Amino acid sequence: MDIKSITRHLSFRAIISAAIALAAAPAFAVPSATTTFSAEKRFDNTNVILVSLQCLRPDHLGVYGYKRDTSPNIDKLAKSSILFDNTIAQANLTPVAMMSVLTSQYPRVNGMIAFDASKDAVKSRTMPEILKYYGYTTAAVSGSPEFFMRYDTESGTEIKLGDVFSRSFDYFGRTRKGLGSSLRVLPTESLAWLENNKDKKFFMWIASGVIHVPYAAGVPRDQKTVFDPPGYKPFWEQFHSIKAEEGTSDDTTYDVLMRLYRDEYYLGFKPVHKLTPTDYSYIVSRYDASIRHTDMFIGELVKTLEKTGLAKNTILIIHSIHGEDLGERGTYVHYDLSEPVVKSALLMRLPDGEQGGKRIAQQVQGIDVLPTVLDYLGIPQDHSQQGKSLLPLVKGEPGAKGTEYAFIDRIPWWEHTLSRWYLEFKNNQTDYPDAEKKPVKDYGIMLREAFPPNSYPPGDIAIRTEKWKLIIRKSPRLLEKVSWYGFITGKALRYGDLELYDIVADPAQLTNVASRNPQVVNELKARLLEWDASVDKKKATYGTGEKRFIIPYP
Repeated sequence: MDIKSITRHLSFRAIISAAIALAAAPAFAVPSATTTFSAEKRFDNTNVILVSLQCLRPDHLGVYGYKRDTSPNIDKLAKSSILFDNTIAQANLTPVAMMSVLTSQYPRVNGMIAFDASKDAVKSRTMPEILKYYGYTTAAVSGSPEFFMRYDTESGTEIKLGDVFSRSFDYFGRTRKGLGSSLRVLPTESLAWLENNKDKKFFMWIASGVIHVPYAAGVPRDQKTVFDPPGYKPFWEQFHSIKAEEGTSDDTTYDVLMRLYRDEYYLGFKPVHKLTPTDYSYIVSRYDASIRHTDMFIGELVKTLEKTGLAKNTILIIHSIHGEDLGERGTYVHYDLSEPVVKSALLMRLPDGEQGGKRIAQQVQGIDVLPTVLDYLGIPQDHSQQGKSLLPLVKGEPGAKGTEYAFIDRIPWWEHTLSRWYLEFKNNQTDYPDAEKKPVKDYGIMLREAFPPNSYPPGDIAIRTEKWKLIIRKSPRLLEKVSWYGFITGKALRYGDLELYDIVADPAQLTNVASRNPQVVNELKARLLEWDASVDKKKATYGTGEKRFIIPYP
């Protein structure tokens, strides 16, 4: 199966045939888990590939226990890799969580705290910047528009601008429009780059947005329907005239999942449809089809590394930038700090499969990825980095521990950026009902007043252990006033000051148990507020320097 087989429309039979062929092909060798690390400095001859996948839930991969066959290639790769079972993202939004991975800093410290960016928005040194200093050729190919598309609020136009995500790369490639007008297609150009640059010492960042809403937008039709309920017709077609290809950014139903609250679809400030089990099955099936399509690309990446000999001297890291809500609490996408949103997949394959087959159960964080890479390469960790190397855990060193307390920021994208993007530019493409056309303008005015330009958006914070999660709503009255769910429902939704969840007994976060566990609340609240204060002391200056551009949701 070559790269063209991914980008062409494949029949289901072709997919099965390709999977059989891949199973018969040479795979990464699976070494003994007792392999020991060498003390040598490896940055002279070790490559690094970081594969960042938007919205990927680990519990929808076979290696994490999912029953549907979404990830045969990732599952096979895991046999020669180190698998982390409990990885926590530092934010609920793609650019914010991703920059924490690249800098090993919490969002407010590195400065990427909103859906806008400029070249100087983040002054902290990033992974490509550090490796470039050590002689690495740096390359990136992005299929996530969040990393290369920008919107100028002054001119009202979309622009292509280099900024904090592309500034340290010798080569920064991006996907072009595929099916319909979707930019969320596989970053297949990365495979050719690897073959053409196999003799260089390199760092490559591969970012894919295929799994992002609208699910399966960039997936060929015969692949996107592979898990669909038989004969299903999307419920929203009875409410909208379909003016563009399904799932593309010009489709007027683009925001369907953003209008679901407690499993009801809202239009004109009232529920017009209650989700049925078949509706839910369809949504999840399209999400899973996106994963399956992405997994085919991972299979091609593995084959490329084997064919070029790069598997012997390359660190391959596959991670999800953050996860996704799929109706566990009647909401979808990645609006809040639920478990499905903050839990991430993390898989590391070391050169030649060192430590392959190990599973790490302890909690770790996205900010730990960069220190781990530097530790393996023999590069000193910068004192400003806030994560820690995971190699002691992997090696089983005495006293090695995971992260007892993981910390997360909720950035209010819907509220902070809606007024400058969704309600101004995107408003021209969205099929709002008549009842909403005047209120939506008033809502935009209110948002601009609540979130003035060049100021930190007041978000929420959370602390997580392996049993508990405590969320503090820093501005609950403001959230009640401007909440997106409050706007679409036309209701005054109430938010408490804090929420405590037993994530072992209640992983869906359905029951706030704060009143039953005052001692746990007091302990976690003290630690969370201490962390919050320490982060504020190191907080990057926001809104100064070069002009900032909106990162849109295409």
